[in-house]
Amino acid sequence: MNLIEYSRMYESEERHWWYVGLHRLILAAVRKEVSRQGRMLKIFDAGCGTGRLCQLLKISGHHVTGCDASDEAIRFCRLRGLDGVIMADLNDIELEPESFDIITSVDVLYHEGITDDGAVLEKFHNALKPGGLLILNLVAHEFLRSTHDIAVHTRERYTRSILEQKLRGAGFEIIATSYRVSILFPLIAAFRIIKRIFHRHNSDSSKISSDVSLPNSFTNGLLLKILTLENRMILSGISLPVGSSVYSEARKVRGI
Repeated sequence: MNLIEYSRMYESEERHWWYVGLHRLILAAVRKEVSRQGRMLKIFDAGCGTGRLCQLLKISGHHVTGCDASDEAIRFCRLRGLDGVIMADLNDIELEPESFDIITSVDVLYHEGITDDGAVLEKFHNALKPGGLLILNLVAHEFLRSTHDIAVHTRERYTRSILEQKLRGAGFEIIATSYRVSILFPLIAAFRIIKRIFHRHNSDSSKISSDVSLPNSFTNGLLLKILTLENRMILSGISLPVGSSVYSEARKVRGI
């Protein structure tokens, strides 16, 4: 994504409703896995960005490593005090077979830098221990494509069925799949469509900004409450029918 987006992410991740809501959902899924296995876990964050999720997982007591293809992202990870992250491209990285209990990958596989998302999923499958868990979040629905996607270099926006098909093709058993940011979806869809219609073409894509900006504290708190409600629904097994993101948990079947 455009370099300026890394600093926007770093400055927003600890407070922005979207990041905080997603991180809380992932941490809850990890806690469930800890309860299932009865121990702290070895976790790999594939495409760790500026490192907030790695930081939260590390604070929780897990052994966490990560990678990102951007040296700017790694620089921000270092500012968070993370030393277990490396600069690496998921297209080329070699992960030790059956070495991780959990792999997380947040808004990475859709990136135009990923040449074959199916091959990367197979790589994740190989790197997970038998029974290991993959946690994914990806952007959803092509009709939501806007200037935001230009700024973050989106190759593809997914649907739930497409993501499930790709996961099964890589050998995973799907545990849960749901859309996210569902309650706010009508407003987000209207905003994205209007923005796309009235956007003036800028030949320099590096000057186009994403939609990431921290709202005032009241609005931010209200939006986080909405995502917290959605998180409870997803964690209880409810699959939300529509949303701007698609979230999935999938397991490497033992013996495969």
